[in-house]
Amino acid sequence: MGGYNMNARIRVALVAALSSLGLALAVPMAHANVLSLLSPCSSETYSHPFAQWGDNADYTSIPGGSFEGGTAPWLLTGGAAVSDGNESYNVGNARDAKSLALPAGSSATSPAQCTGIDHPTMRFFVRNQGSSSSRLRVDVLYPGLLGAVRSETLGYIGGTADWQPSNTQGLLIGNLMSTLSLSRTVIAFRFTPADASGKWSIDDTYLDPYRRG
Repeated sequence: MGGYNMNARIRVALVAALSSLGLALAVPMAHANVLSLLSPCSSETYSHPFAQWGDNADYTSIPGGSFEGGTAPWLLTGGAAVSDGNESYNVGNARDAKSLALPAGSSATSPAQCTGIDHPTMRFFVRNQGSSSSRLRVDVLYPGLLGAVRSETLGYIGGTADWQPSNTQGLLIGNLMSTLSLSRTVIAFRFTPADASGKWSIDDTYLDPYRRG
């Protein structure tokens, strides 16, 4: 997994993206964590957390995405908070005991993470203890040209009272990153209950930067 060189245009876009996401100003620790992604990505480690569901792709954990150490790298609004109870498959660590609760009106935005732009995918564990008709919206945020921050909705996720892995959320590169000339860029994800009838939790969020496997 080689490193990459981020040119000046993407650096400017990233700074604007961080400011718009509220990470640079509202959460200093998150700002520091995200800026570290300007260095080469060779430190990423990979695992196969979804192998038992027939998905053998190599995934890397989204920073803070197990929620075991709190949510310092994440931007939370509207009552989103770490709660007791890990996803039931313990794909990260058998001692894990936390997840992220997302009540109606809340949202959670991940820190930015470097990724390939050739069909990356993300996946996570999800539970909904509210109405079965409720949906969780998943958006991706990424730097566009001239400092703009762009976003796209990846999909609306259903869930049951039992923990389950989400469907694979593929990034639509033709729409999302057609303006980027590099093979690597940075992205962040936002999770938002789409209505007031759900009682959502997420845990163990992962990214497959190259959609391998």
